[in-house]
Amino acid sequence: MMWKAPWAISLRQRLSMLKADTHRVAYFAPGPDSGSFRYRCYNAAQAINASGAGVSAAYFFQTELDHLDNLSDFADTLVVFRAPYDTEIERLIGKFRQSGKKIFFDIDDLIFDNQFTALVASNLNYKPVGKDVGSWSSLIANVGSCLNLCDAVITTNDFLARRIHDFSELPVSVIPNFVNKEQISVSEALLADRKKRPPGPGLRLGYFSGSHSHAKDFEVAKSGILAFMKSSPNSTLTILGHLELSPELESLGTRLIQKPFVNFLSLQGEISQVDVNLVPLQLSPFTFSKSELKFFEAALVGTITLATPTPVYEKAITDGVNGFLSGAAQWRRKLAEIEELPEDKHRLIASRAFDTAMKNFSWEAMNPKLTALFLDAN
Repeated sequence: MMWKAPWAISLRQRLSMLKADTHRVAYFAPGPDSGSFRYRCYNAAQAINASGAGVSAAYFFQTELDHLDNLSDFADTLVVFRAPYDTEIERLIGKFRQSGKKIFFDIDDLIFDNQFTALVASNLNYKPVGKDVGSWSSLIANVGSCLNLCDAVITTNDFLARRIHDFSELPVSVIPNFVNKEQISVSEALLADRKKRPPGPGLRLGYFSGSHSHAKDFEVAKSGILAFMKSSPNSTLTILGHLELSPELESLGTRLIQKPFVNFLSLQGEISQVDVNLVPLQLSPFTFSKSELKFFEAALVGTITLATPTPVYEKAITDGVNGFLSGAAQWRRKLAEIEELPEDKHRLIASRAFDTAMKNFSWEAMNPKLTALFLDAN
């Protein structure tokens, strides 16, 4: 049976989500996807609509603009998500402004200020010269222009909020990425099944890559991971998604498990099959702008995370308490430390990570923050 994205409903159904006698929030995105759109628009609308606290929300796409010329009649606040400037979007923003309604720009990445263009391209494993950097420069300039048409900005973490304010001087609110109802429901069953499984020898490591752009991130930890694998013959490494394998990784033979990219709900099942979720990152303003989503999604299914200590991961993870942090030179030692944990200690750390995820990164945790943000905008 083909998987259907939960946000794939009709325009009529989405318009009906904007309820009379509430403060109605219209999220506008270039298009739907299981990455940023899901976190910033679909999840946000779901959390808002669960509150019954005087706010309702829905999401719309650029391909629908011909049918949404009067969207400002149906909504009280517009949230433009990660959209580059064009005249159609300027017209949409203008209609809300003419009606005296507030316009937010939501951005979850360092792609609005051209001083970071070469850095963004390089971190994503594109050539920082020629046509690649030219394409990124054009996109970033247009995103920045659209951001500056708005009244305020919503973003994912404090580091990114400071960069946005320096760029635009607009007020910035932080709403972290978070999990939706579907992820929590799927994860509850996976966690219950996991608790029935006996521990095995060695560690099952997992690296879950969303795109080829993560190749440089993995390189940060690759030598340490390989050294650990050499010292722990019963351990395995699962790589899911898009990562070109080096000869060193292929030398692991059957202990290297490759899996294709999967939808976001199936991903929870794949993460639940490993003991340690590996999150190596380059240290740069680009990765400092990334959210802690790999930590909290793994935590929901009882998987411990070992991450590079970027600001968001240092804030989310207390080393040795609800997860682990590792500098570039310490991956082998940290993995050995995790392997030596008694089973009860491993479960305790996983349990604390779960509690952190539910307290700080669930739709229920974000519900009052989103409601307050938009009621204050009224």
